[in-house]
Amino acid sequence: MYFVSGVLAIVIVVLAIFDLKKVEKIEKKEEEKINFESKENIELYNTQNDKIEEVNLNYYLLCVVASEIPFKYEYEAIKAQVVVARTYLFNKIVNNLEEKGDVCNDYRHCQAYTPLEKLNEAWKNKGFSDEEIEAGETKIRKAILDTKNQVIVYNGEIINALFHASSPQKTEDAKAIWSCEDIPYLKSVENIEDETYENRTSQTVLPYSVFKNTLIENGYVENITDEEFLNIDINEYTDSGRVKTIKVGNCKIKAEDLRTLFGIKSTNFILSVDSENIVFNVIGYGHGVGLSQVGANTYAKLGKTYDEIIHHYYTGVDIVDGYEYTKEK
Repeated sequence: MYFVSGVLAIVIVVLAIFDLKKVEKIEKKEEEKINFESKENIELYNTQNDKIEEVNLNYYLLCVVASEIPFKYEYEAIKAQVVVARTYLFNKIVNNLEEKGDVCNDYRHCQAYTPLEKLNEAWKNKGFSDEEIEAGETKIRKAILDTKNQVIVYNGEIINALFHASSPQKTEDAKAIWSCEDIPYLKSVENIEDETYENRTSQTVLPYSVFKNTLIENGYVENITDEEFLNIDINEYTDSGRVKTIKVGNCKIKAEDLRTLFGIKSTNFILSVDSENIVFNVIGYGHGVGLSQVGANTYAKLGKTYDEIIHHYYTGVDIVDGYEYTKEK
């Protein structure tokens, strides 16, 4: 009887300790959640329902970074992406660049933004375990806190922190691709990237009729014979080696326009034509301007810190406190 009572007492004590640890774990998670949240909220324009939603600043950054870069990437690369994402947002706010809200959720116009619950669902569909997902979220949350308030400026002005997935060998000069004014911090730089990246090379095959009709419908060409249309060639390259324009008959078309129009992954391509198809053999992924995510991850593996990565991709910039910057403005 005494033995049974003793065992029961031990069991009760063990259960009590277990419950206490469980409570402590819950309280710790709640404390981390409170500490993670920023004191500031932003106005996010949801393009799907045409409504402006109030979103915590750090939660916005978490969702953007998790949408834009694989959470498996090196921690210093994640931190660099966080600072870039925060800078991109602050630039929109400080310069009042959006008609609705501070920023929108359309990646074609602002940054990719997917709510965390949808990201979790997508990650599970890709085969990630709950433990991997939790570790990935924790890594991004920590990166946000470890780079608290940091943004990138050039000559005291916040930059347009453009970024893309991959640019083997070199990134691109913004002026070369968009024919804009010279942007001194968005220059072409040498770039090292992991050659095992799955989208390092790709191929886009467009049926001749689709290519021709799309260009005609979008006003790029008109009154061109089939023979002239088949006489397609690269007309001009940028200094970084990307295609700047192609020539179709007597018409010059920007390669960047082709990239967005046909979903070609990069303007770094070789063009071939036969009687049925237009074929683009492509290197890299994205417009090529600013930070390369694959490059950032490669440099992080080589021991570079996030600030070194940022200074590599954005020429002559400084990293400053974003709230101090906005106070001055």
